[in-house]
Order: sequence, then C-alpha cells, then structure tokens
Amino acid sequence: MTVKIIKSPKYDVKLLESRISEAFMDLGLDLKNKKSAILKPNIVIPATPGSSIITHPVLVEAVINVLEKNGTKEIIIAEGPGVGADESKAFELSGYNKLASKKNVKLINLNTAERVEMQWKYGTLKLPKIVVESDLYINMPKMKTHGQTVVTLGMKNQKGLLSRADKQKFHKLGLHEPLVELAKVIQPHIVIVDAIESMEGEGPLNGKKKKVGALVIGTNQVETDTVCCEIMGIDPKKVEHIAEGIKQSLGPEKPEIIGSGINEVETVFIKADEKYGHFLNVYSCRNPYACSMCIDSFTLAVKSSIWSPKYWFTFLPKFTYYAVLKHLYIIQGKYAEIPDTKGKVICLGDCTKEIADKKHLMHIRGCPPDSRTILESL
Repeated sequence: MTVKIIKSPKYDVKLLESRISEAFMDLGLDLKNKKSAILKPNIVIPATPGSSIITHPVLVEAVINVLEKNGTKEIIIAEGPGVGADESKAFELSGYNKLASKKNVKLINLNTAERVEMQWKYGTLKLPKIVVESDLYINMPKMKTHGQTVVTLGMKNQKGLLSRADKQKFHKLGLHEPLVELAKVIQPHIVIVDAIESMEGEGPLNGKKKKVGALVIGTNQVETDTVCCEIMGIDPKKVEHIAEGIKQSLGPEKPEIIGSGINEVETVFIKADEKYGHFLNVYSCRNPYACSMCIDSFTLAVKSSIWSPKYWFTFLPKFTYYAVLKHLYIIQGKYAEIPDTKGKVICLGDCTKEIADKKHLMHIRGCPPDSRTILESL
C-alpha cells in the first residue's frame, strides 16, 4: 500500500489528467481490464464547485479522461446526497449534470439506486448494486474538517453509499464505529482526495475555504485518510474512526508516501469547535449520534426566511432577538443532553422527542425536519 501526494495548485483538467495518470502508474494500478468504473464524489448538499463543500467536478472530469484513455467503457458518477437535501438541485448547482452531459456518462442518485443486501456487524446493510459489482470503485472525497468526526475524508465519504434508512440508523449507532464497520464491508480500489481547495473550521458545510493545493491518492482508505490528517496538522490517532481502522489492521499506522512530502503541502487546519457550532448567539450542541442534516435544515430555514415576506414580521424578529440579544441552543440526535446554561432550548428532529417531552421543551419533528416545519413551529 502506498499514498502519493501531488502538488496541484489549480483546477485545470489537462494538468490534473496528466498528474493523475502518472500517479496511477506510480501506484501500480492496472486499468486495462476495467470495463466499468464508479466515481463517487462528495455532493452532500446543493453547492457550487467553488464553495469547497463538494468535490470539484473538474477533478472528476480529469479522472474520467484518464479512464477513457485506458479503455474503460462504462463510467458512472454516483452519489447519494444527505438526508433532506434537494437531490436534483444538488446535481445541478454542483455542475455535475453539466459534466455528465459533456462527457456522456451516467449520473446516478444512489439514494434511489437498486441495492444488494450485505451482512455487517449490525445485521444487514443495503449497498448500491452498481458500486458492489463495478470493476473499479473510486472514492473521491473533499478534504474538510467536521464538527462530529473531526475530519471528513475517504472513510466518511462512504456514508453517501447508504440508503436513506441506513443513513438515519448510522448516526444512532454512534457514527465512528459504523464508519469502521462499513470500511470492512466495502473498500474502494482507489481514493482520490480533493485537497486543492479544502475547508477548515465549521465543516463540513459552514467552514472557511482552505488552500492546500494538492491531491492525495492511495489504494487504501485508512492509509490515505491518515496521510490527509498529517497534511491538515491533525493527529490521526485523535480521529476515532481512523485510529480504530488502524487498530483493526484496515490500514498501516505508518503510511508509505511517494511524490511530494507532507512538509511540502502541510497546512494546519482550524478544527470545528468540539462542543458547539454557532452563529452569533445561536448554538448547535455537538453530538456524535446526531445527523448534520438536522442543523443544516435549520440553517436553510433561517436563510429561506430572509427571502420570504411571510416571515419578515413573524419568524425573523424572534430569531434575531435570540441570535443577538439572548441565547438559543439547538440540540439534536439520540442521547442529546440539555446544556447547563441559560437560554432557549429547541429539540430538533425525531431523535429528541423523548427528552423534549420529559423536560417540557420545544420540539420540532422530522428526520430531518424540513424548512417549512421549522419555520412554522417557531
């Protein structure tokens, strides 16, 4: 197993195509007999290519070109956006509809794809048939920090393979351990991490753009994630799912690196706050059993209220009052705890129904709640 770090200062198709092709040869990858390939980027919500939220489509285009030159006939871009996300809008805004049309390749929503049942630690798991049966599965995450898992890289990006129901169950299991178990069930043949423009701070959606100017390519997702952490200035032993993956021999503790050295591209990332994500005086309590789509729905509701006159004299004044003059705490996920502090507490999502009833707190239903439900409830 080996990982190659490639300096890549910009999203240029020809430049990336050349460097990826060279990396595949250096890693000893034989693509000649690969008739089908699945490219799995990170497109968790509707976001533009320059947002640093999603894997940039130019990188995916470069990989398609490399595969075509090596004779791969059936190439599919496949992703399952986050629970509650507008999937059609996600593919449109991200530029992937345009890319699929340009390259005449299929773009498949994994949330609705045909599935095959597989066994894992927790019983059965339904994974996309096209991914399981493909000759080549390429995992293409974006390098980002994450409020619940410290980082989101190759192992975390596999969560997009899950059905909606399995995604919802995933968080109730605790997130870190299921990521390791998922890595045992299905492993990509290649991992290509988009670290040209990354995200630090309140990732995976609300952080700040971080320029790294690199690609990280490997054949083992635990090993590749370990190298990425070192580039980010984050101790991989402090990332629970990566540390456990190493402990269970899913990847080496000391990766073998070729190409550029870590010191040539290393840039220290600001991590997400371990206790809260917040904007002004609105705090989202961290919980490893919570799905990020709950708080994302809340954020979307606030943004949509700005453009809707219906809420200008109802929701917005109340929200502004708490956001600026008071404190608003949003809890979510199974095993949520009430913060020991003064302020209004909102229990968000179906997982918090029991604690909301017990503590007589405001509850907003849904898994995740949609924007309209949130606005109407408030």
